[in-house]
Amino acid sequence: MDKHIFKRILLSLGQGLRQTFAWMIKNKQVLVFVFLLVAASLYFVYTLGYSTNWALIVSETRGARFYRASQTANRLMSQLGFILVIVVLLNMGFGSMSRKKYYFSNIVLSILSSILILVSSVINLYYNSVLRPMYANISEEEVPAYLYTVHGAGQKSYQIFELGNILSIFMIISGLLVIWFLIYKVKAQHERAKLIEKLVNANER
Repeated sequence: MDKHIFKRILLSLGQGLRQTFAWMIKNKQVLVFVFLLVAASLYFVYTLGYSTNWALIVSETRGARFYRASQTANRLMSQLGFILVIVVLLNMGFGSMSRKKYYFSNIVLSILSSILILVSSVINLYYNSVLRPMYANISEEEVPAYLYTVHGAGQKSYQIFELGNILSIFMIISGLLVIWFLIYKVKAQHERAKLIEKLVNANER
């Protein structure tokens, strides 16, 4: 075996990582907003199926308190999710994903997108932290075990809470990336404008 093969493999991996990182830096604007769109879309889809795991089971039993709380949460989350998707699509429509020069509309929509996705993620984490213990505390006296089988749910599942918490982390990362990119963009435009002004003044002398 060639004694230098591992060294070549490591060098190839290092070169690949550098090229990938360079590509990501070069295309950071597109990547940030694609990530935002994916996170917003996944959240909206998530809210549409939020209460289906327990709605048919709990609504027919004495677990109505939990059911009412979950429906209140679901309505707010789905409304926010819908608004978030619309704002993000508007942001895309105004060219924030590809525009070299940001206008006031791009700045406002980017700020609004980041605020909405951060608020939605925090609300999701909050409701999951409240509803999960309520769901766990529902006893067989309130919801007979056979109802889980009748409605095809098997047993109590906490997957919707776990997925929601993971999704919230991605949403927070997405919102922070948009804020970071917006600061970078505004700062770069400001520096470019100062440079152009400086060059113009130099030519006029």
